[in-house]
Amino acid sequence: MSLLSQTARYLLLTAFIIALAGAVGFYTLIHRKIRYEVDEILTSQAEQAIHRLQTQPVTVLSNWDDNPHIERVLAAKQPEFTDIMLADSLTNNRPEPIRQLSTTTLVNGQMYQITVRLPYHEFNELSREMSLGVIIGFLILMALSVGVGLGLARRLWRPFYTTIDQLGSFQLDQPTDPGFPQSRIREFGLLNQSLRELTQKVRRQFSLQKQFTENASHELQTPLAVASAELELLMQSEQLTETDHAHLQRATDALSRLSQMNRSLLLLTQVENDQFSGADLLDLSALVCQYTDEYRPFFEHKQMQFSASIAPNVYQRMNRQLAGVLLTNLLKNAVRHGLPGGSITIDLLSNALIISNTGRPLPFAESQLFTRFVKDPARPDSTGLGLALVKQICDRYSLPIGYTYDSAAEKHSFQIGLR
Repeated sequence: MSLLSQTARYLLLTAFIIALAGAVGFYTLIHRKIRYEVDEILTSQAEQAIHRLQTQPVTVLSNWDDNPHIERVLAAKQPEFTDIMLADSLTNNRPEPIRQLSTTTLVNGQMYQITVRLPYHEFNELSREMSLGVIIGFLILMALSVGVGLGLARRLWRPFYTTIDQLGSFQLDQPTDPGFPQSRIREFGLLNQSLRELTQKVRRQFSLQKQFTENASHELQTPLAVASAELELLMQSEQLTETDHAHLQRATDALSRLSQMNRSLLLLTQVENDQFSGADLLDLSALVCQYTDEYRPFFEHKQMQFSASIAPNVYQRMNRQLAGVLLTNLLKNAVRHGLPGGSITIDLLSNALIISNTGRPLPFAESQLFTRFVKDPARPDSTGLGLALVKQICDRYSLPIGYTYDSAAEKHSFQIGLR
């Protein structure tokens, strides 16, 4: 969830709570105020009735609806306000809320109780209408405030999202730095300045590392090739003993592994540094057919039964060179570790590539299968980098890779998901 959405959620939740509390509080305030005014009216009517009682007979004071109601009592009582329900003849005897005041007064030595009543149904209606109108107005103002606040927040955060977009499209091999937007907001300006300096440092470090790998690839391969060539010439000498020849052969094999390890490590570094940025929509069906044809002699040399099921028109967007390295390492791994006289199966589906071969169980934990320099101790000629390079290429293109081993059939299977 974005920061703006989270802010909007908190604002709306806060506005709802404030509106709810304000509605209850305002309704209570209005209701109490109207009741206070009704009580003031009843008090005034009672005082008028007492004043008239002192100058006029009781029978003259009573109205047609017996309001105020006057009767003789024996003892004085404190003024009392009460709420009652009385039937109203004007509304088909429907009960209506009535507010009444009962008080006593002494006139000419006689105690009288005066009861005045006032219907306040209309006052309640007025209270509800006023409350409803104010609450609706308050909610509209609150909604406008939240909307304006979110609009202003979206406008203020626009440079930040522009910066995020620039970072998302940033590539180390670009010749120019990303153009971070100028902002009058101090914090965004500091952020853009820091990111600008950081990208420049990262690009310089990437350039130096790329230059080092290119130089290492050239400078290391040359002496290795020279040393291998000299050893080959030396092995052709007729003056060598059988022991000397064995020593030279081991040295040649070590140089060959060193050269292969150097190429694999440099390739791993290049993949990690994203130096293979170009990507094409490859016809994976044709590419798998090409590499399986190239490795068919190796299958036949180990007398391995080969079967392939390749779906047509399977395409995958990736670098062609890396796709070749991926297939080469998987096929080479299947041939090298497959049992003589065993089987190799290649299945290319629309959403997966599966390469299986018969072989003995792993001599190490399955979790270390794609770890660098983890290899079968029985195969000293292996560099332990082939599957690590396969995993690195799959991670580069977000392709899931999995491994399973069927102990009953003694079959290793590598599955690569395609997009």
